[in-house]
Amino acid sequence: MRKEYAWHIAGALQQEEAQAWALLYHNSVHGLSFNTFMGNLAVGRGPSILLVKDKEGYIYGGYASQPWERHSNFYGDMKSFLFSLSPRAALYRPTGANSNMQWCAMNFMSASVPNGLGFGGQVNHFGLFLSESFDWGHSFESVTYKGPRLSKTADIFPEVIECWGVVVKGNDQETLNAVKGTVLERFKEDRNLLNMVGIANSSDQ
Repeated sequence: MRKEYAWHIAGALQQEEAQAWALLYHNSVHGLSFNTFMGNLAVGRGPSILLVKDKEGYIYGGYASQPWERHSNFYGDMKSFLFSLSPRAALYRPTGANSNMQWCAMNFMSASVPNGLGFGGQVNHFGLFLSESFDWGHSFESVTYKGPRLSKTADIFPEVIECWGVVVKGNDQETLNAVKGTVLERFKEDRNLLNMVGIANSSDQ
């Protein structure tokens, strides 16, 4: 994740949620595997940031305020949001029109419960969706997170999939100690800029 992308996302989070992120999944390291993704995120069991770069060069994703857990329906809360980073940067927060915040279906055999990860919209018409194969997905305008389609076309063919666990000190210190690559460690040389946008912990020397 580029530092300007981190600043953009962190600016929408609570102070304690912006101080430390741990890279839990990257397809270039872990392969295109939904099972590996779910296994790696079981370590954090907290909020996370999903980032996708598709083959058209568009970059976007979502902040999941609840852990990614197997469900047969939507779940989550109003803290979640969608974002785009390139070619334009924007945040799309919940409108309150419905409660279809997060979707995480795994090993279901019904077409009415598509296996994969999603944010917003309706079943098979998500604001953002990645299929269980992780090699295809889609994005549509949704009333859940008021904003345009995130990708150039409705179909998504991911090139990069990243997921960062949001580590809140005191609540999940074990994860913070176990996983390297937090946002402050990666961007330590930019501490002055981090302070300017409220990311850096002023007590961290």
